[in-house]
Amino acid sequence: MRHQKGTDLFVDSMISLLPQRPDWIAIIAGRATGAHQAFETELKEKVKAAGLAERILFVGEHNNIPDWYRALDLFIAPQRWEGFGLTPLEAMATQVPVVATDVGAFSELLAMGDGETGILIPAKELTAMADAAASFMDDQERTKRAGERGLTRAIESFSIQGEATKIGEIYEKLLSSAT
Repeated sequence: MRHQKGTDLFVDSMISLLPQRPDWIAIIAGRATGAHQAFETELKEKVKAAGLAERILFVGEHNNIPDWYRALDLFIAPQRWEGFGLTPLEAMATQVPVVATDVGAFSELLAMGDGETGILIPAKELTAMADAAASFMDDQERTKRAGERGLTRAIESFSIQGEATKIGEIYEKLLSSAT
């Protein structure tokens, strides 16, 4: 948990959304290393001051990540920047729709439009994050459809079998051009 990951943006968006959505809670998983513990403490204080300490939960670091994804109805990847980033794909693989900032490879992972698996938003745009999250939170059917499409997209476009096949094809081309 650190500034680069946009956790503060997520917290601020949930502070604005949750009071009108009593059936929703927000979960923040991960740990803050020494240099970032003050950042985490500040966020927890902000949540407490908003009266949402029982609805915005800081659950720490866990090893059973797939179980956590399966417990979600929506995944938000609020990063300010990211090298590649697998978390949206992991969420999609467990049928969870995604709201993600347009950083790293997130734009390649998500599908928008007719085959929507999530919503891509500009980085650091709090209003866009809250609006995108609300569009799923307030439409269970859309959320369900996007989650189902996410699983299909993860399997069809990003499976390990597909990657192995593509790598094999490259080697076959190299071998045939060398002979």
